[in-house]
This record gives sequence, structure tokens and C-alpha cells, in this order.
Amino acid sequence: MKLTQQQLEAHLWGAANILRGKTAGQDYKNYILSLMFYKRLCDQWEHEADDAIAELERQQGRTFTDAQKAVFRARGEHRFRIPEGNRWGDILASSIDLGRNLTAAMRAVSSANQELRGVFTVDWNAPAPDGSGKPLIANEVVHALVQHFNTYDLSNASVSPDVLGRAYEYLIKKFADDAGAKAGEFFTPPEVVDTLVRILEPQPGDTVYDPTCGSGGMLVHCADYLREAGHNANDARFFGQEMNWGNAAIGKINSVLHRLEAEIAAGASTITDPAFRDAEGKVRRFSLVLANFPFSDDFWWLKPEQQTDDKKKKTKLKQQVFGKEGYKDPFGRFGRGTPFRAPPASTGDYAFILHILASLTANGRAGVVCPQGVLFRGQPAIEEETGEFDADGNPKIKRRKADDEHLIRKALIDARLVDAVISLPLNVFYGAGVPACLLILRKQRPPERHAQVLLVYAARHYRELSNQNELRPQDVMRMLVHVHAYGDAAKVPGLVAQHSRRIHDQIDAREHDEVERLTAEYAGHVERLAMLEPRIAEQETKLAALSTKAERAKVEKALSQLRGQRDRAASRLAERDEKIAESRRRAEDDRQAVTHVGGELEALYQDPDELLKHARVVGVDEIEENEFNLNIPRYVDTFEPEPRVSVEDAVIALREAESNLVKSEKNLMQLLKAVGYGC
Repeated sequence: MKLTQQQLEAHLWGAANILRGKTAGQDYKNYILSLMFYKRLCDQWEHEADDAIAELERQQGRTFTDAQKAVFRARGEHRFRIPEGNRWGDILASSIDLGRNLTAAMRAVSSANQELRGVFTVDWNAPAPDGSGKPLIANEVVHALVQHFNTYDLSNASVSPDVLGRAYEYLIKKFADDAGAKAGEFFTPPEVVDTLVRILEPQPGDTVYDPTCGSGGMLVHCADYLREAGHNANDARFFGQEMNWGNAAIGKINSVLHRLEAEIAAGASTITDPAFRDAEGKVRRFSLVLANFPFSDDFWWLKPEQQTDDKKKKTKLKQQVFGKEGYKDPFGRFGRGTPFRAPPASTGDYAFILHILASLTANGRAGVVCPQGVLFRGQPAIEEETGEFDADGNPKIKRRKADDEHLIRKALIDARLVDAVISLPLNVFYGAGVPACLLILRKQRPPERHAQVLLVYAARHYRELSNQNELRPQDVMRMLVHVHAYGDAAKVPGLVAQHSRRIHDQIDAREHDEVERLTAEYAGHVERLAMLEPRIAEQETKLAALSTKAERAKVEKALSQLRGQRDRAASRLAERDEKIAESRRRAEDDRQAVTHVGGELEALYQDPDELLKHARVVGVDEIEENEFNLNIPRYVDTFEPEPRVSVEDAVIALREAESNLVKSEKNLMQLLKAVGYGC
């Protein structure tokens, strides 16, 4: 019987709970994800061997002996090689030095498969930081994890690749929720990724690249989009680079589990050491690029091993790297000899944007998550009075040079590369409290919008959660309709119908998954309640037949304990039912909201004045008049007016306020009089 996605998710999160708090501050997600993947590889290897042997037995019409099966297993063809002595059964048979054996087995598998190099980065035998010589993760904990993972077979016989891939994504999301601010290093909210992917619309033949790929979520979403459209995901090619080895390992596992032939490079900065280069040493070009780079990185111009918090050392390095003539990029992306100024050393946002631009083919397109500061930071050249006067009494004028970020933004707009900008709500990203936006770049744009930029104000629409905000299905639909319509009202009804159907299906699927997940999570309490009820009935029958006080007291005590256990189990099931009801209510609210927003969008595009409060197609000439400042409130009316109140209602409210004031004064005087201050 195959595992459901929800059973697998509960099983995997159960493993995480075994290890949580036992890694002395180390990032425990890498341990769990690596162990899950290793178990999957081993189980699938056995499954492939069993299938091949069964097929040979069928063809030859006979049953092989165990010795013959062992020979065939060793010779069989497998997707990945698992060297002898390094399989799951070998780990299961270990009782001591489990950490050492597990690490050795994982590294042997990685060495035997070129595609898996760099996947297993954790050391299960790492020493504890107290210098005791004991392992960081005790042998008993590793044993408990191995036994836990041994509960289920993770091969295709028990878990379909799609279910395993989705469960892996679920686990990454859970780790992101657990990690808080640090989650931004490896995880981008799926609603944001989905919006970018559907704006860029991956196609067969695309080369898809994420220069700061984290756990590989953007690459996986592009593959999902292709499958949704009826294509094979590997009709496109996938590439990523990630500086953090642990996050890159998670990304590689993610791509393998989703059956992607992705090339993910690790361990170096995309800016100082881009991994993908052409024959001339310049950055390689791709047809589609997505990224959520680290915001405002002030070390972008330094290799990781050079980065320092020592101000003197950093200043000296800056003088060496930038020199008197300014920064010269060895890969020709910006700085001397290019159309773009080098970004300021203190803020690396445009370093990533210009790297992405340099990585695009002649007809490429890109979607980038950026801080909104890239839209307006940096001043143009200005002339200002110094406060001094020349011999004729005229004020002296000082010319101030334009800032680098202003000049970069101007060059991007002049080159007609900026297609759209979408402002996002605050606090939708882990650990990023600054306002963010989506920047859409296109090398080849339709002639009719060549000198235009679409600006969308989407910051007012979101769901407020306890720790952060979340984009709802209807919020994603708003953004997609605005972008795909690009100001054309005639397109809106068709776009609303298209996205409404898809999003309704998405809501239905999410509701089903959440209900099934809760059912799986509380299944143990259902079993416990089913076990307790007959035991309670048995004890009640026994009690009724007893007459002596001592015997009855003993049974009543046991019965009280059983009833307490039953009540606790029933309480947990009531908790489950409330969560399920809440999930269904939220899904129904979202369905109604999507329908409502669809009608709202169609009405919006029939009312140009109202549309100006949400989205606007702006000419480059107007942007030039605004000194190439792309701050969206300059062009879109983001002002929230006070609700209109009639004169009659205002007079009633005033009289009510005056009446309340009189009552308050009267109460105050009575209180003062009561304590001896009255007249």
C-alpha cells in the first residue's frame, strides 16, 4: 500500500522532532533532509534490483536462488550506484559508531555518482563543541533516527516521485517556519515564486537559471509550470548557483527528487566567482532567470574568504578592489568599459541585478525579488549654492555628481529593459523587514510597450498572520491579471476566467491536502480512542458485578485513569475537528474572494480613475521627468482616503461627543467631591 503525502509528511516531521535541539545550535534541517534522501536512494536501489530480477524470472520462466539473485543485484543497472557495504541494511545492522558509519556510507554514495557530488555535506560523527571527544549527535539519537526512517519504504513501490517531491517541499517550508529570519537564506514564499514563474511563463527549450538558488525552489516551480502545461520538465534545462554548501545540497536533493536534470554549483559567490561562463570567460547566457538575492549585501565585491568585520581591513580591501579609476568587473557586467556604473560598495543590490541582466540571452527575460530601494535610491546630478559669493556678488554654484545607483537605473530605463515593477506587501519574506518588489526585465519587448513601464501597487492586499504576512490566492491573481493585461482592458475578462479556474482548483487541492494532513497528524489519537472505548466498557461491566468496597475502589481507580486518557484523546480530536473546520472556512473564504476579486478587476478596467489606484502603464518620458525615479507612489495613487461622512452623521457624532463630555465632567466632579475636593 502506497504512502499518502500526508502520512509521509507526518513521518518526516516526526524525524525532525527527534533531532531538534540536539545539534548544539547546528542547522538540523540538513541532517534530516540528507538522511531522508539517503534512505530514498537505498530503497530505490533495492526496488530497481527486485524489479529487474522479477522481470528476468518472468522471461526465463524460473525462480532464481538467493545466490543467483545476489549476483544479479550486483550487476544490475541503477539510476544511482550504491556501493556494497554502504546500503541501508548495512547501517541498520550497525549498533555502535553509527554516526561514523552513516557519514562514510553517504560519502561513498556521493563519490560513486557524479550527479550527487556535494549532496551529503553533514558529518554525523562531528565532535561536540565542549572538547569532550564525544560526538555532537549521540549514538542513541542516530539510532533512534535510523529506526524511525526504517518504518517506511521510500522507493517508488511505496511512494510516488511526485508525492516524495511535494513532501520534501513541505519539509523545507516547515524548516523555514522553524528557522525564522534565517529562512530567507534558503526559502522564498511559494506564492511569490508562483507569481514570478507565471509572469515569465517557462517554455520547452528554455535555459532556466537562478544565481542565488538556495534550496532550488524557483527551479522546481518552473518545472512544475512546464508539467502543468503538459510538457516534460526536462524539455527545459536548469542551472543554479548557491554560495552556502548546505543550502546547495538541499537544492540538489530537491532537483533529484523532482526528476530535474539540474546543474547546481556551490561554494562560491555568484558576483565574484560566477560558476557558469562561456568559452571567453564571460558569464553564460540563459533565456530565463529568476532570483531572490540577499538584500543590500555590503560584501558583494569580496570573495567569502575575504569578508571581514574589521573596518580597517575592509577599507584597505576596498581601495585595492575599486582603485582610483573605479571598479572593473573581470566578467564585463558593470564598471569600467561597460554601459553601467559599478554599484556602490555598501549596497550590492544592483550588482546582482546587473549580473542577471548580463546572464540573459538576446531575447531573455528575468524576474527578480528586490528591495524597493533599487527603485529610488541615488540622486541625479544637481547644482546647488555653496553659500559663498564671487567678486560680482553672484552666488557660487557647486555641481554635485549623480549617484551610481541613479545612473544604473537611468541606463536600464534608457535601454528599455524594465518591463514591469510590482510592489509587495511588507513582511512577506522571512527575515526581510524592508519593503520588497518584483522587477521584471525583458531584452525583447513588444513594440507597443517598448517605451513603457507597468507599475503595480500590490502592497495593500495580503493575509495577516501572527509572525508575517502572506499573499492569498486572490492577491496573486490581481498581480497576474495586471501584468498580463498590461493596461489592455479587453484582455481582462479572459485573464480573470483563466486564473479563476486555475486558482479555484488550487484552493480545492490545498484544502484537501490540509484536511488529509490533519487527519494523518491526529490518526494516533483516533486509534487510541478506539482502543480505550472497549477497555472502559469492560471495566464498567466488571465494576457493576463487584460488591466489595476494596474491589470496587481498585476498578474505579483504573476506570478513572482510562476515562482521563479517553477525555484527553477526545480533546485532541476536537482540536483536530476545529482545525479542519477552520481550514474549510478559509478555503471557502478564498474561493468567494477569488470570484469577488475577478468581478472587481473587470469593473476596475472599466473605470480608469479607479484603476490608477492599483496599476498604471507609464511612459518613459514621464519617468524621465521624474528623474528616473521608479518609486510607485509617484505614478500610482496609493493614498487611502478617509471614508466619506455625511453632514447629518457628522452633526449626530458631534452631539454624542458633547453629551459624553458633559457626563464625564459630571462624574469627575462627583469623584473630586467624594475625596474632599468638591465646592
